[in-house]
Amino acid sequence: MNFNPRMKVNFDGGDLTSDAGLLLYKEFDHKLGLFEAVEDLLVVHDSVLHRDHPNSDVVLQKLYQHIAGYHTDDHADDLAVEPLLNALLGKERLASQPTLSRFNDKADMETVKSLEHVNETLQRRVYAIKPQNQFVFDMDSSGFAAYGKQHGANFNYHYQQHGFHPLFCFDGLTGDCLRSELRAGNVYTSRQVVRFVGPVLKRYETWSPNSLIVIRGDSGFAVPGLFELAETNSHKYAIRLKSNARLL
Repeated sequence: MNFNPRMKVNFDGGDLTSDAGLLLYKEFDHKLGLFEAVEDLLVVHDSVLHRDHPNSDVVLQKLYQHIAGYHTDDHADDLAVEPLLNALLGKERLASQPTLSRFNDKADMETVKSLEHVNETLQRRVYAIKPQNQFVFDMDSSGFAAYGKQHGANFNYHYQQHGFHPLFCFDGLTGDCLRSELRAGNVYTSRQVVRFVGPVLKRYETWSPNSLIVIRGDSGFAVPGLFELAETNSHKYAIRLKSNARLL
């Protein structure tokens, strides 16, 4: 190859990746400060001590794996030397499945709350860059199938499956997930919805006090407590009512 000294010959296949699209996510991460937010705010009291993989790195690795479609911890072993993921996370080798599983075991409610704070921090940064004066809080729940004897996993008649019944709040205009909460599989759709959405309302009232806020939900959220919460704070709401004889 003397005619072109830039050309090299080897037999190891090169550093190939099928996940190059993660570069765009990493650029977004860099601009928004996701890495720093996780590093500063993550709380794990019974910390997993590992020289090469601190807890914040484990959270970011799990996040990037999810984005790329590698949803189980077992995928980490196959991805250990994936060149792009290692480059994005500044590693020579990714954390293994046992390391990820140890983190899961040590995480508690304080860890969950700290991750919520990370999400709130990123939302605040986004709205600081691109202010909004209208918000639609879409309330919804979903059925997550579970296997084995997991705590809180129960049969849900509506979804006809054994698992969990998490609650969500999305920004209907942007699609951003504003808050989520894992719940047992057999609870009703609107269970503790006022306690759940109340802090979100207060946060947005502080961030953008003159904005129009609308709460939207299906008939599973037709509970007086939610109506009163919206009306007390002068917010609009559009929530479907279940058909019944008195209404008709």
